[in-house]
Amino acid sequence: MTTATVWLFIFVAAYWAYCIFWGIKGARSAKTASDYFIAGRTIPIWVFVLAATATSFSGWTFMGHPGLVYRDGFQYAYASFYTITIPFTGVMFLKRQWIIGKRFGFVTPGEMFADYYGSEAIRILTVIVAMIFSVPYLGVQLRASGFLFNVLTDGMLGVEAGMWMLSIVVIIYVASGGLRAVAYVDTLQCLLLAFGIAVIGVITLNAAGGWSALQVGIGKLTSPDIIPALGTAIDTKRTPDGYSHYTAIPGVIQFVKNGPSASGGAWTGIMCLTYMFALMGIQSAPAFPCGHLPTRTPDLLLRSRYGHLQPVSASSSLSLPLSRVSAATLSVLTLMR
Repeated sequence: MTTATVWLFIFVAAYWAYCIFWGIKGARSAKTASDYFIAGRTIPIWVFVLAATATSFSGWTFMGHPGLVYRDGFQYAYASFYTITIPFTGVMFLKRQWIIGKRFGFVTPGEMFADYYGSEAIRILTVIVAMIFSVPYLGVQLRASGFLFNVLTDGMLGVEAGMWMLSIVVIIYVASGGLRAVAYVDTLQCLLLAFGIAVIGVITLNAAGGWSALQVGIGKLTSPDIIPALGTAIDTKRTPDGYSHYTAIPGVIQFVKNGPSASGGAWTGIMCLTYMFALMGIQSAPAFPCGHLPTRTPDLLLRSRYGHLQPVSASSSLSLPLSRVSAATLSVLTLMR
């Protein structure tokens, strides 16, 4: 066992201990169904913002996104604007849902939608849609986690073993601690995610020899000049305009049967745009209200006698926009974990 593997197990054990701690603490503090499912509506804004951010972008932004940039080039990097489109639906819907939940005491999204639309069929449809999305997504996430364990331990830990170990820890802290445990675990995940992204960037830049060396390397990689040893350019895959597919988008749109047959790559302008629109479904999911219903009323907001929330200062008016812009998927998270 290498030193790196030993440290990996130490940090993983510490993280899992943190998860189980919040599972136990959440179980001890949950006295009612409301305490378990929506944490008694006492989740602080700062916890909600961090947890929602971690859930929205999670391991995909940390690992999958850089991997696709490496494979497909910077043409895919324009899809990074999903950091705008993902919370956009939250900007449109979450504030209203949060106020309705506070006003009428809704605990689950199915309850809220059924009462709002006056139909029990909506309640059933909400559960069905959430399950259709959550079950396959959960399986993919756990499988990916097991694969990550397998790679980081140099094959010492099998994919299935890593997957089951993670599954057991997730089941323990989610089933015992409810949404409170999920929120505080994701708060730590958000901090680790931000730290990890910054560290990976620094390591990558250092491995490339610095910023200037990185620019020179990209220039050589994308140059159309023929390399005598190869008899061709390093990058032979060119966009319709003749640019390297590593740095240029292959046009606005291409009408082809499949991605591999596209000239210069699949990530055209329309492809990036529709991809970002597809990710808007994260916050527009029917089960999503589980995420922001637990958030407690900001201290600077007061209720009028009609039950509406009234801002009492300029700074207080920023509390709700901040929460709804950053609100991600604690709802889906509750079902997935």
